[in-house]
Amino acid sequence: MGNSKCWPSRCIWSCILLAMLCTVCGTSMASSEIQLLPVPRTSVLSEPGLIVWGASMVQDDDGVCHLFYCRWKGRLVRDWYMRSEIVHATAPSPGGPYTPQGVVLTKRPEGADAWDGLSSYNPTVVRFGDKYYLYYTGCNGANRRIRREDGSFKSSPNGTALAQRVGVAVADHPAGPWKRMDEPLVDLSDDGFDSQMVCNPSVTQGSDGRFLMVYKCSDGSPKTGGGIYLTVAFSDHPTGPFKKTGTKILSHPDSAFAVEDPFVWWEDGRYRIVVDDQHGDFSGEKGLILFESEDGLDWRKSDPFVLSRCQIDWEGGPLEKTHHLERPQIWLKDGKPAMLFAAIAREGNEYFNVHIPLQAVSSEK
Repeated sequence: MGNSKCWPSRCIWSCILLAMLCTVCGTSMASSEIQLLPVPRTSVLSEPGLIVWGASMVQDDDGVCHLFYCRWKGRLVRDWYMRSEIVHATAPSPGGPYTPQGVVLTKRPEGADAWDGLSSYNPTVVRFGDKYYLYYTGCNGANRRIRREDGSFKSSPNGTALAQRVGVAVADHPAGPWKRMDEPLVDLSDDGFDSQMVCNPSVTQGSDGRFLMVYKCSDGSPKTGGGIYLTVAFSDHPTGPFKKTGTKILSHPDSAFAVEDPFVWWEDGRYRIVVDDQHGDFSGEKGLILFESEDGLDWRKSDPFVLSRCQIDWEGGPLEKTHHLERPQIWLKDGKPAMLFAAIAREGNEYFNVHIPLQAVSSEK
């Protein structure tokens, strides 16, 4: 009888020790596995003669799907930060096909004198409450090191990617009209690891009501001793102000540019994030990988860890290997991942977006 009375407390302590062990090992006790399903041939968005890149989708109250993507003419590697614009498209279902409806964000009349005067790209659209928020990266082709005395930016004849900032546009409905802020939502720090570039934002709301933003940043080229990182900021409102934490996340000891293109969301009591394993430093091969966190600052690998390699599993076959599978954006249905939007680069200079159906499977680890 004496030993049986102690059993409940022993059980509780066993559970606590198991939870601690899982935390130390870098895995979670419970995880929602995300499975990629075969992709219909109609779940593709492309435009002849243009590079079509990162896309993000939100569904309105009538069930219409609104996709926001960036496009530009020229080369993939350079021309995005001088020529890109953000376009709106619609479809009756998440997988499409999507029909372009018009440009949402393009060049400003002020040109290089506006922080996002020449280019807007890498959108992520989210609904919070009764409003829609389109987070994006803007550029004016100027270099922060040569600001004018009045605070405006001096234009660079050749352009530079170091002029990137994070912005947001707000609307009552995804069909618009969209009103974008005149000032950056997140600007460069005077010094530190986000003093040269801030871009590629993703925003979610945690259970505490705060809004967490993960974004990419840099303190200079890796060739000159700098690096490219991910960091986190918090706000009490979707339009800021966002308070920087000064914390690098998902860094790799052997790489100055390990991951990029974050998409973050809140699910089952924790933050989850998918990123592009840029050079395979974390998983051994370029592709999309998953992490999770309780506080948004300390992250551990999810189990399973690899979401996808650079490939497309077409409905009816075949399995196609691609040069790039980047800019992951996940649409959540009832709080669970239901569709992955990703940018694809094919051999022969083909660039398009693909919409990959997902299936979330809950499992105990």
